[in-house]
Amino acid sequence: MRHYFRAFVRSGLFVVGLAGIAGGALAQKQSYPKGYYQFPIRPGLPNSLAGGLGDLRSNHFHAGLDIRTQQREGLPVYAAAEGYVYKVAVQRTGYGNVIYLRHPNGQTTVYGHLLKFSDPLASWVRQEQYKKQTFEIDLFPEAGQFTFKKGEVIALSGNTGGSAGPHLHFEVRDSKDNYLNPLYFGFNEIKDVTPPKFVNLAIRPMDINGRVNGQFDRRVYTPVKLKDGTWRLTEPVSATGIVGLDLIAFDQMTGTGFRYGLQCIEIKMDGEEVFSYNIEVFPNASTRDYNNLIDYETEQATGQRFLKCYVPDGNQFNLYKTNAINGKLNIADTLSHEVKVRISDSYENFSELIFMIKGEPQNPPLPAFNTEVNPEYVQTEIRENTLVMKAKYYRSQDPFATFYMKGKPERRVPNLYAGESAVFLTDLRKELPDSVKVGTTTVKTFLRSQVLPGVASSFKDDKWSVDLDNTSLFDTLFLMGQRNFNALTINNRGTALNDYIHVTFTPEKAPEDKSRTYVYRYLNGDYRFLGGKWDGDLIRFDTRELGTFVIQEDTVPPRARLVEHSQHRIRGYVGDALSGIANFKALVNGEWVLLNYDFKKGYIWSEKLDDSQPFEGELVLEVTDRAGNSTILRTELVDLVVKPKKTKKRRR
Repeated sequence: MRHYFRAFVRSGLFVVGLAGIAGGALAQKQSYPKGYYQFPIRPGLPNSLAGGLGDLRSNHFHAGLDIRTQQREGLPVYAAAEGYVYKVAVQRTGYGNVIYLRHPNGQTTVYGHLLKFSDPLASWVRQEQYKKQTFEIDLFPEAGQFTFKKGEVIALSGNTGGSAGPHLHFEVRDSKDNYLNPLYFGFNEIKDVTPPKFVNLAIRPMDINGRVNGQFDRRVYTPVKLKDGTWRLTEPVSATGIVGLDLIAFDQMTGTGFRYGLQCIEIKMDGEEVFSYNIEVFPNASTRDYNNLIDYETEQATGQRFLKCYVPDGNQFNLYKTNAINGKLNIADTLSHEVKVRISDSYENFSELIFMIKGEPQNPPLPAFNTEVNPEYVQTEIRENTLVMKAKYYRSQDPFATFYMKGKPERRVPNLYAGESAVFLTDLRKELPDSVKVGTTTVKTFLRSQVLPGVASSFKDDKWSVDLDNTSLFDTLFLMGQRNFNALTINNRGTALNDYIHVTFTPEKAPEDKSRTYVYRYLNGDYRFLGGKWDGDLIRFDTRELGTFVIQEDTVPPRARLVEHSQHRIRGYVGDALSGIANFKALVNGEWVLLNYDFKKGYIWSEKLDDSQPFEGELVLEVTDRAGNSTILRTELVDLVVKPKKTKKRRR
């Protein structure tokens, strides 16, 4: 892939993507004309980035550049090229205040987290907000209604929406709304000669017969950089069967301490390329596929984002070029194999990790000593289509476990040992054990059904049910479910969904007053509002995350506090402890007034339709949470203009 880059940089053209999975069609070609776009912040001066295309973010790949704005708001934002406003929006989260400029070349540039739009666009947006009486708004002006020349100021930079600090979010999209890498358009404002950095490498068995260091476990290694600039593993690696690599690595840029996503990953075993990945372009509609391309379970448990260096089942992205087994490694002998992992950024800076994998015997002998399984310690989990059951053992007699499939028993001996545990493996694609008996202890698996992706399906139990659309799943779901009083657990939060599933749940004790009672997803001691609709004593709700769902009542009204209610402006703070703010509105003498909203601070402030007209009369502020509780403040507007004090002249 290094040659792939060099072949096209000099001509000003890049090939978008790579060969499709296992021989799929090539993606379209994309042009990157140098000089067509100017840098949108402080053009012609050195700039730096807080984020780049392909950075791993929560639930998505980052879609463009985060350009730093000197840790402040209000910098002029310039049109990168001639164009017209295709879309303009105001959002409480996401991109906040955002402009989409469409250009004569068919591409679109996006400018997000803006403080304010330039006029006359700003006045038109405000008029539309008043017309529709809403703060959040999506608008599509007529083509040519608002036009900008290259280099004209379109807005001021800000910190609106989901921004974690002042910066400009900047994107370039092609005519099909695919995200492109803005750095390929030759912005001289960004310089980078610093290579990427390895953090962690994980190696995992990919099927029931795979092993890493003799175990059916994912093993994490920490690469070390040597004096010659290469990276190595300090611990020996052995494996057998089909294994896959997961990687934590990041790009570094000269002069900043930020971490950025990788542009390209290449893996070779014994000199043969088995996997290559290029995040040069990806479709706007598929950013959630990110959850299938990372180790989602580890990310949910620890926050660490390992990128899968193989093509996962259910993948829809055309980002890969792989071997016949989708980028996985097949260790089928007891020889030593050299593996090279090469990572590179948009400026062709690269780093390389080299390590050896020693092949293991495929069926190593089990321990010769006799053992007895301890029924007091039994643990089950699902990994790579496999049910893994572990139980501690004593050394007295041969261990075994009895698996039950629809009540039919099957006695089994361990597949392997891990420390003091006997390990039993079951291929869930062939059978779904409903329980396992060890000694006198029976452990339920709560496995209910095998649900295939791409097909609408449903499962119904006595007190709960799940309906799935044909887009709900990335991969096969081994559905697990358990009701516990007023809580329902479906699988665990480490299982990623592509889209919503539809759930019905009848709690043990339905509330008498259902008007303020809804479903919340319980996560790390926090309750996240999902809502739902009651139908008798059952509630229906939709979710894109699995885990534990609880029925909660919220009868506490939201908080509202005014810090200014003058003839010139209205300012204050709103918040809610449980369900969250749904909406708010302000009326002055019965007339609707636009309140802007910074959800990160809970801060609200007014914006007049006509700045020359003072606020007069009664102010009514109503704030409603998502459970339907409301707080209403009424007060008279007062003139709080502070007149300057007269100062006495000093005698000389």
